[in-house]
Amino acid sequence: MFDLSIYLKLGWRNLWLHPLRTGLTVAALALGIAALTFLSAMNDGWLQQIRTNFALTMTGHLQIHASGFQQTLKLARHIKDPAQVMQALDGLAGIHSVTSRLRVSGLASVAGANAGALVYGVEADKERHLSRLAGFVTQGRWLLDSDDRAVVLGDGLADRLQVALGDKVVLMAALDNGDIASEVFRVRGLLHSGVLDIDDLAAVVPLGRAQQWLDMGQGVTDIVVRADDFEQVTGLVDQLRQRLHAGDGSQSAAADSSGYEVMSWSEIDPMAEQWSAFADAYTWIVLAVVILVVLAEVLNTMLMSMHERSREFGLMGALGVRDSQMFFMVIWETVILVSVGSVLGFMTGGWAVWHFGKVGIDLSQFAVAFSFMYMSPVIHPLLAFDSLLGILGAAILGAVVAGLFPAWKAARLDPAAAMREV
Repeated sequence: MFDLSIYLKLGWRNLWLHPLRTGLTVAALALGIAALTFLSAMNDGWLQQIRTNFALTMTGHLQIHASGFQQTLKLARHIKDPAQVMQALDGLAGIHSVTSRLRVSGLASVAGANAGALVYGVEADKERHLSRLAGFVTQGRWLLDSDDRAVVLGDGLADRLQVALGDKVVLMAALDNGDIASEVFRVRGLLHSGVLDIDDLAAVVPLGRAQQWLDMGQGVTDIVVRADDFEQVTGLVDQLRQRLHAGDGSQSAAADSSGYEVMSWSEIDPMAEQWSAFADAYTWIVLAVVILVVLAEVLNTMLMSMHERSREFGLMGALGVRDSQMFFMVIWETVILVSVGSVLGFMTGGWAVWHFGKVGIDLSQFAVAFSFMYMSPVIHPLLAFDSLLGILGAAILGAVVAGLFPAWKAARLDPAAAMREV
């Protein structure tokens, strides 16, 4: 076998025997790789944005409930001793912040109107560090820890009730024993998140007042955890389930004797997980396109090159070059061709990802349509390392596959017949 350096020298020399054709092929490959790199980065960027926005808007990275609460949303299934759960969180690495909430469906009412509402009792200051709710306030202000009967309403709910800042709103909800309790609050802020479930339903009140109003004592329905990043969520969920001997929310309270359920963000809303699966499928489609582009471009170039060099291959065979050596020589030519195109493509696509990753791509005109998917109006492309390796691997695989047929034909040439070709 030839030394690898000889293959590389021969491959480089042979490619540039026709510089225009090789240059056009490299340019086409570079353009295709650059476009696919940027598209993959767009996919990674908007997916990461959706996951982050979903988790930080309200849900958190994981939640702890009393067994069966997420399925039934019944106030009777609440965490009676939050301190016990907080102890289980002590010492766990990867936790950014933790807060408690009291969540209940109810009715918001004023003199001339009423509307269904989803009431959240929150710890005002801790909520600032865990979710983006405080940042969505467009009128008035967010809750303070010193507030007692203040409420922040979604702007859609406020419109239906026809209330403004300073107006009184009566909130009613069923206690865990079935009785109806009501409380008067004064509107201190209006928020707009772009998510209909929040804007049209949310009524956010201080946790302490909600506990007194609903006769819950120190009880809460949700303990919400924000992790440092998504990579740590699975580990935190597993550790908490072990510490609390908790389930995953998929079984009934009767079947789960632990008293708790620990659920990740994707288990709370499977739609978010389906978007992730969709993105994975999209990535495979992108890789398939890469292979097809490489096959078409490289196969065409190598077949034309082989036809023009038939006498050269015949002479090499007559001089004793083995079939396997000519086979690998052609394979290396395709690898070199695709490598040059890939490097140029990755450099071009990488620059585009870096540039638009900083300035973003403004899709404000579609913001209303995308808001229900937790998409921000400005997308910042983000190329994940796995995606980069996938595109690179697909390009190399396409090069090898595209080179197999020309290499096989070159190795099968009869020296005498090949040398007679013009």
